[in-house]
Amino acid sequence: MITAGLDIGHRSINGVLMDEEKIVTHLSLKLAGEVDASAKVAFEKLLSQAELKPSRVGHLFATGVGREKVSIADGHRTEMLCHLKGTHWLFPGARTVIDTGAEGIRVSKGDLRGNLAHFVLNDRCAAGTGVFLETVAMMMRVSLSEMGPLSQLSAGKTLLTSTCAVFAESEIVGQVHRGMPREDILRAVHESVASRIFLLAQRIGIEPEVIQTGGVARNIGVVLALKRNLELNIRVPENPEITGALGAALLARIAAGSKR
Repeated sequence: MITAGLDIGHRSINGVLMDEEKIVTHLSLKLAGEVDASAKVAFEKLLSQAELKPSRVGHLFATGVGREKVSIADGHRTEMLCHLKGTHWLFPGARTVIDTGAEGIRVSKGDLRGNLAHFVLNDRCAAGTGVFLETVAMMMRVSLSEMGPLSQLSAGKTLLTSTCAVFAESEIVGQVHRGMPREDILRAVHESVASRIFLLAQRIGIEPEVIQTGGVARNIGVVLALKRNLELNIRVPENPEITGALGAALLARIAAGSKR
Protein backbone atom coordinates (compact mmCIF):
# COMPACT_ATOMS: atom_id res chain seq x y z
CA MET A 1 0.00 0.00 0.00
CA ILE A 2 1.18 3.52 -0.83
CA THR A 3 0.80 6.05 1.99
CA ALA A 4 1.68 9.73 2.31
CA GLY A 5 2.84 12.04 5.05
CA LEU A 6 2.79 15.86 5.09
CA ASP A 7 4.62 17.90 7.71
CA ILE A 8 3.26 21.45 7.91
CA GLY A 9 5.76 23.74 9.61
CA HIS A 10 5.89 27.48 10.24
CA ARG A 11 7.87 28.13 7.07
CA SER A 12 7.70 25.01 4.93
CA ILE A 13 5.87 21.84 3.95
CA ASN A 14 7.70 18.53 3.74
CA GLY A 15 6.13 15.51 2.12
CA VAL A 16 6.87 11.81 1.71
CA LEU A 17 5.28 9.02 -0.33
CA MET A 18 5.96 5.47 0.84
CA ASP A 19 5.30 2.09 -0.72
CA GLU A 20 5.43 -0.35 2.19
CA GLU A 21 9.09 -0.23 3.36
CA LYS A 22 10.40 2.05 0.62
CA ILE A 23 10.39 5.84 0.18
CA VAL A 24 8.99 6.48 -3.30
CA THR A 25 9.63 10.23 -3.36
CA HIS A 26 9.83 13.26 -1.09
CA LEU A 27 9.83 17.05 -1.31
CA SER A 28 10.30 20.26 0.65
CA LEU A 29 8.43 23.44 -0.28
CA LYS A 30 8.24 26.93 1.15
CA LEU A 31 4.84 27.50 2.75
CA ALA A 32 3.00 29.98 0.52
CA GLY A 33 -0.48 31.22 1.33
CA GLU A 34 -3.24 29.33 3.10
CA VAL A 35 -2.18 26.05 4.72
CA ASP A 36 -4.81 23.74 3.25
CA ALA A 37 -4.26 25.00 -0.29
CA SER A 38 -0.47 24.69 0.11
CA ALA A 39 -0.86 21.14 1.44
CA LYS A 40 -2.91 20.20 -1.62
CA VAL A 41 -0.23 21.65 -3.92
CA ALA A 42 2.46 19.68 -2.07
CA PHE A 43 0.47 16.46 -2.37
CA GLU A 44 -0.10 17.04 -6.09
CA LYS A 45 3.64 17.60 -6.59
CA LEU A 46 4.42 14.38 -4.75
CA LEU A 47 2.04 12.49 -7.02
CA SER A 48 3.53 14.13 -10.09
CA GLN A 49 7.07 13.22 -9.04
CA ALA A 50 6.03 9.61 -8.52
CA GLU A 51 3.80 9.57 -11.62
CA LEU A 52 0.88 8.33 -9.55
CA LYS A 53 -2.84 9.05 -9.49
CA PRO A 54 -4.47 10.14 -6.19
CA SER A 55 -6.43 6.89 -6.07
CA ARG A 56 -3.17 4.95 -5.62
CA VAL A 57 -2.58 6.53 -2.21
CA GLY A 58 -4.35 4.51 0.44
CA HIS A 59 -3.91 6.83 3.41
CA LEU A 60 -2.46 10.28 4.16
CA PHE A 61 -1.52 11.61 7.59
CA ALA A 62 -0.52 15.18 8.43
CA THR A 63 1.74 16.42 11.20
CA GLY A 64 3.33 19.73 12.20
CA VAL A 65 1.88 22.94 13.60
CA GLY A 66 -0.62 23.23 10.74
CA ARG A 67 -1.73 19.61 10.65
CA GLU A 68 -5.34 20.24 11.72
CA LYS A 69 -5.89 22.54 8.72
CA VAL A 70 -5.11 19.85 6.13
CA SER A 71 -8.50 18.73 4.82
CA ILE A 72 -7.12 15.97 2.57
CA ALA A 73 -5.57 14.15 5.55
CA ASP A 74 -7.11 10.93 6.83
CA GLY A 75 -5.56 11.57 10.24
CA HIS A 76 -3.26 13.85 12.21
CA ARG A 77 -0.38 13.05 14.54
CA THR A 78 1.95 15.20 16.67
CA GLU A 79 5.39 16.30 15.55
CA MET A 80 7.05 14.47 18.44
CA LEU A 81 5.50 11.11 17.56
CA CYS A 82 6.12 11.50 13.82
CA HIS A 83 9.75 12.55 14.17
CA LEU A 84 10.34 9.65 16.55
CA LYS A 85 8.67 7.13 14.21
CA GLY A 86 10.51 8.44 11.18
CA THR A 87 13.82 8.43 13.03
CA HIS A 88 13.32 4.92 14.39
CA TRP A 89 12.64 3.66 10.84
CA LEU A 90 15.92 5.22 9.67
CA PHE A 91 17.92 4.36 12.79
CA PRO A 92 16.40 1.40 14.70
CA GLY A 93 18.65 2.07 17.69
CA ALA A 94 17.46 5.66 18.14
CA ARG A 95 16.36 6.60 21.66
CA THR A 96 16.62 10.41 21.74
CA VAL A 97 15.41 12.64 18.90
CA ILE A 98 16.28 16.35 18.81
CA ASP A 99 13.98 18.05 16.30
CA THR A 100 15.29 21.54 15.47
CA GLY A 101 12.97 23.46 13.17
CA ALA A 102 12.25 27.00 12.04
CA GLU A 103 10.43 28.14 15.19
CA GLY A 104 10.63 25.26 17.61
CA ILE A 105 12.85 22.75 19.37
CA ARG A 106 11.39 19.42 20.44
CA VAL A 107 13.30 16.69 22.24
CA SER A 108 11.65 13.27 22.34
CA LYS A 109 12.66 10.02 23.95
CA GLY A 110 11.42 6.64 22.80
CA ASP A 111 11.70 3.00 23.71
CA LEU A 112 13.41 0.27 21.68
CA ARG A 113 10.28 -0.16 19.55
CA GLY A 114 10.06 3.51 18.63
CA ASN A 115 7.16 4.29 20.96
CA LEU A 116 7.09 7.81 22.39
CA ALA A 117 7.95 7.78 26.10
CA HIS A 118 8.56 11.45 26.94
CA PHE A 119 9.15 14.83 25.31
CA VAL A 120 9.92 18.48 26.07
CA LEU A 121 9.42 21.64 24.01
CA ASN A 122 11.20 24.98 23.99
CA ASP A 123 9.55 28.15 25.25
CA ARG A 124 8.41 31.04 23.08
CA CYS A 125 11.91 32.49 22.65
CA ALA A 126 13.30 32.16 19.12
CA ALA A 127 16.89 31.59 20.26
CA GLY A 128 18.05 28.18 19.11
CA THR A 129 15.66 27.93 16.16
CA GLY A 130 16.05 28.18 12.41
CA VAL A 131 14.48 31.64 12.35
CA PHE A 132 17.20 32.95 14.68
CA LEU A 133 19.91 31.43 12.47
CA GLU A 134 18.30 32.96 9.36
CA THR A 135 18.36 36.37 11.05
CA VAL A 136 22.03 35.97 11.98
CA ALA A 137 22.87 34.88 8.43
CA MET A 138 21.29 38.07 7.06
CA MET A 139 23.11 40.18 9.65
CA MET A 140 26.44 38.60 8.74
CA ARG A 141 25.68 38.63 5.00
CA VAL A 142 26.25 34.92 4.53
CA SER A 143 23.99 32.16 3.25
CA LEU A 144 22.58 29.55 5.62
CA SER A 145 24.67 26.89 3.88
CA GLU A 146 27.86 28.91 4.52
CA MET A 147 27.30 29.46 8.24
CA GLY A 148 28.37 26.04 9.49
CA PRO A 149 31.57 25.64 7.44
CA LEU A 150 32.65 29.24 8.18
CA SER A 151 32.19 28.75 11.92
CA GLN A 152 34.64 25.83 11.84
CA LEU A 153 37.43 28.20 10.82
CA SER A 154 37.23 29.91 14.22
CA ALA A 155 39.55 29.37 17.16
CA GLY A 156 36.46 29.53 19.35
CA LYS A 157 37.41 32.41 21.64
CA THR A 158 34.17 34.43 21.34
CA LEU A 159 31.09 33.78 23.48
CA LEU A 160 27.53 35.07 23.42
CA THR A 161 26.30 35.89 26.91
CA SER A 162 22.67 36.58 25.96
CA THR A 163 20.16 33.72 25.99
CA CYS A 164 17.35 35.85 24.51
CA ALA A 165 17.29 36.09 20.70
CA VAL A 166 16.67 39.85 20.70
CA PHE A 167 19.53 40.58 23.10
CA ALA A 168 21.79 38.11 21.26
CA GLU A 169 21.21 39.99 18.01
CA SER A 170 22.20 43.26 19.71
CA GLU A 171 25.30 41.58 21.10
CA ILE A 172 26.25 40.35 17.63
CA VAL A 173 25.90 43.87 16.23
CA GLY A 174 28.29 45.09 18.93
CA GLN A 175 30.84 42.41 18.06
CA VAL A 176 30.66 43.31 14.38
CA HIS A 177 31.31 46.96 15.21
CA ARG A 178 34.32 45.94 17.31
CA GLY A 179 35.78 44.17 14.31
CA MET A 180 35.36 40.62 15.60
CA PRO A 181 36.12 38.08 12.84
CA ARG A 182 33.00 36.74 11.17
CA GLU A 183 33.93 33.10 11.76
CA ASP A 184 34.36 33.75 15.51
CA ILE A 185 30.91 35.34 15.75
CA LEU A 186 29.29 32.46 13.84
CA ARG A 187 30.95 29.86 16.03
CA ALA A 188 29.73 31.72 19.12
CA VAL A 189 26.20 31.76 17.66
CA HIS A 190 26.28 28.01 17.06
CA GLU A 191 27.63 27.34 20.56
CA SER A 192 24.81 29.47 21.99
CA VAL A 193 22.18 27.59 19.99
CA ALA A 194 23.64 24.23 21.02
CA SER A 195 23.73 25.26 24.67
CA ARG A 196 20.03 26.13 24.58
CA ILE A 197 19.16 22.79 22.97
CA PHE A 198 21.36 20.96 25.49
CA LEU A 199 19.61 22.55 28.48
CA LEU A 200 16.24 21.54 27.06
CA ALA A 201 17.37 17.98 26.34
CA GLN A 202 18.68 17.55 29.89
CA ARG A 203 15.15 17.88 31.21
CA ILE A 204 14.18 14.43 29.93
CA GLY A 205 17.55 12.71 30.18
CA ILE A 206 19.54 11.95 27.05
CA GLU A 207 20.00 8.35 26.00
CA PRO A 208 22.04 7.21 23.00
CA GLU A 209 21.55 6.72 20.15
CA VAL A 210 20.93 10.47 19.60
CA ILE A 211 19.53 11.70 16.27
CA GLN A 212 19.07 15.32 15.20
CA THR A 213 16.25 16.06 12.75
CA GLY A 214 14.68 19.18 11.24
CA GLY A 215 16.14 21.79 8.94
CA VAL A 216 18.66 23.12 11.48
CA ALA A 217 20.33 19.69 11.44
CA ARG A 218 21.75 20.65 8.04
CA ASN A 219 23.95 23.22 9.82
CA ILE A 220 27.21 21.42 10.65
CA GLY A 221 28.16 24.19 13.07
CA VAL A 222 25.13 23.50 15.26
CA VAL A 223 25.54 19.71 15.04
CA LEU A 224 29.21 19.79 16.08
CA ALA A 225 28.55 22.31 18.85
CA LEU A 226 25.75 20.10 20.18
CA LYS A 227 28.07 17.07 20.09
CA ARG A 228 30.53 18.99 22.27
CA ASN A 229 27.78 19.90 24.73
CA LEU A 230 26.32 16.40 24.95
CA GLU A 231 29.69 14.64 24.80
CA LEU A 232 27.89 12.09 22.66
CA ASN A 233 27.84 11.26 18.98
CA ILE A 234 24.90 12.66 17.03
CA ARG A 235 23.62 11.11 13.81
CA VAL A 236 21.82 13.17 11.18
CA PRO A 237 19.56 11.68 8.46
CA GLU A 238 20.47 12.36 4.84
CA ASN A 239 17.36 14.56 4.55
CA PRO A 240 16.69 15.62 8.16
CA GLU A 241 13.85 17.99 7.26
CA ILE A 242 11.57 15.20 5.95
CA THR A 243 11.75 12.98 9.06
CA GLY A 244 8.40 14.15 10.42
CA ALA A 245 6.65 13.58 7.09
CA LEU A 246 8.27 10.14 6.92
CA GLY A 247 6.90 9.31 10.35
CA ALA A 248 3.44 10.51 9.32
CA ALA A 249 3.51 8.25 6.24
CA LEU A 250 4.59 5.29 8.40
CA LEU A 251 1.78 5.95 10.91
CA ALA A 252 -0.69 6.27 8.02
CA ARG A 253 0.32 2.78 6.88
CA ILE A 254 -0.19 1.35 10.37
CA ALA A 255 -3.61 3.00 10.64
CA ALA A 256 -4.67 1.78 7.20
CA GLY A 257 -3.57 -1.75 8.03
CA SER A 258 -5.59 -1.78 11.25
CA LYS A 259 -8.77 -0.90 9.33
CA ARG A 260 -8.52 -3.84 6.91
